[in-house]
Amino acid sequence: MRKDIIRNLLLSIISMGVIYVTYWMFGVNDLFIWRHGIQNIFIAIACTFLVQTITKKSMLHSAWYPGLITFYLWLGAFSYIRSHAGGCRVESLNDDILTLLPVLIIIVLFEHFGTQSKKIRMVLLAVNMVLIGYFSVSTFVYCIYYSISGTGLTSNDMIAVLLTNSREAVEFIESHVGVGLTAISTVLVLLYLVGIGLLLMKGSKPQPWVEYNTPKFQKIALYIMCLVAIIAIRHGMTRIFPVYHYRVAQGYIVGAQKAMRAHGESIRKFQLADTSTMPVRGSVIVVIGESANRDHMKAFNPKYQVDTTPWLTSKVNGDSGFYLFRKTYSNATVTEKALSMFLSNLNQYNAKTREEMITLTDVANQIGYDTWFISNQTPAPGNMALTLSSEEAKHNIVTKQPGKSDMQVLEELKRVPSDGNHFIIIHLIGSHDRYLDRVPHGFDGVVVDGNPQKVNDYDSSIKYTDEVLEHIFQYAKDNLNLQFMVYGSDHGEDMEAFHSDGHFTWDMARAPFFIYLAPEYVQKYSNISKDLRNNQDKIFTNDLIFDTVCGLLQAPNNQYDSRYDLSSANYSLTRDVAVTRHGQIALIKEPES
Repeated sequence: MRKDIIRNLLLSIISMGVIYVTYWMFGVNDLFIWRHGIQNIFIAIACTFLVQTITKKSMLHSAWYPGLITFYLWLGAFSYIRSHAGGCRVESLNDDILTLLPVLIIIVLFEHFGTQSKKIRMVLLAVNMVLIGYFSVSTFVYCIYYSISGTGLTSNDMIAVLLTNSREAVEFIESHVGVGLTAISTVLVLLYLVGIGLLLMKGSKPQPWVEYNTPKFQKIALYIMCLVAIIAIRHGMTRIFPVYHYRVAQGYIVGAQKAMRAHGESIRKFQLADTSTMPVRGSVIVVIGESANRDHMKAFNPKYQVDTTPWLTSKVNGDSGFYLFRKTYSNATVTEKALSMFLSNLNQYNAKTREEMITLTDVANQIGYDTWFISNQTPAPGNMALTLSSEEAKHNIVTKQPGKSDMQVLEELKRVPSDGNHFIIIHLIGSHDRYLDRVPHGFDGVVVDGNPQKVNDYDSSIKYTDEVLEHIFQYAKDNLNLQFMVYGSDHGEDMEAFHSDGHFTWDMARAPFFIYLAPEYVQKYSNISKDLRNNQDKIFTNDLIFDTVCGLLQAPNNQYDSRYDLSSANYSLTRDVAVTRHGQIALIKEPES
């Protein structure tokens, strides 16, 4: 008996020590703070020791193998990824270990109960299989995401996942994983689960009852441990991936939907500074790009190796009416977050909430424009700014094949009457991954020897967007009495990490932005042209588009701030104040280009 106790204690110490050594090897910080890490190891040692002693199955018994594999797989993967994706303190793993420990205990106890009762054996096996399958598959998903993006999946990334349609999901998998690798990975996961199932069968193999003639008090102890473990799992699952991330993301979306229902109150509080404000005669266009990195655009980055913007580059010099802002940054690196400020009065500097949201469409409606929203992306009901901007428009149009060629928007633009005053928002698919799918067959794309194929595909999508913008501009100029046109991307793109919330790179934040003013507009509002020229070399973040467009519309209002309006002499944003990622990262931290 004494020998068994010593063995069980040593096995518990060694097994839990493996976790701590693993943490140390992976670079987890602050390992020796009692309440953040050491305390949990002692709890784990005590619990595993008790389970071994009461069940009379040491950790060398096959009943422990499935649970230990799940335990080490989760804690090893999550500690490694978090450490390599930006550093990890042991306290951030508290919830993980305090959830996976009771999972380990439950699996062992259910294995033990299964050996004693043929009636419940298969039921307990099924429960264990579901439990192991859930935590194992969650780990694999997290690892796959890390292999693609170089970071762990955050709650903000989960928002993007929940707002992604099935077509975009398939494109993402095809682009980043590949059909072949996806199939191989699926087979390997299935084989893994089959192997786990065989181990479970072995560990719960029925044994003669005589070997388990457990004293009553020990049975009670097992039942209590089982109940406590179940409660701990139920509590812990809500605090770790993926349930926690899902709940936060879903809460954000539900909150957005609630704010949308209260939008009418925001409209009632909205006031123009001058009630006699009239629309700028003719048409104005705001184009929303997608995943465009200005560093890959020749017009914004003259040193770039290939001209990806032949049309826009030709408009840079001379008195063409085009104003390019080469120091523009996105306010966020995921679409929903970025557009929540791109299209509305919310920005990183004014601390307004979603319940106070006023969109550009709202402003245009108040002035008296005929408002249009033309999108080449599938509607995402949880994206508040997009939903309000589109649904509040008098004409809300989605292309026949959203996600396919952006040139489709031109056909929809032709539905706008040639006379009247029109405010038009156009939402492009732009350079949304998979890049190759954004370029039609036969298009003269970009091929640079030595560049990875994905870079050439990305640059080709940038070049195609340039052509789409040219057609939009030319048609509106010739047919719709175009007064001004604004183009900006929701965020940039990193060729290795793409775009995500968890792994920030400056490529994700460097977004293009330009404004075109028609000669008629310049003649009427000469001060606007002058101020834009004076502000061209200043820092700009795309959450200030609302104020800038309000200025261009000659429509100051109670949500407008001239300090954030590029068309105003009062524009005053500086690099030491400017931020990105919704205020989390200061632009002064950007390394010199």
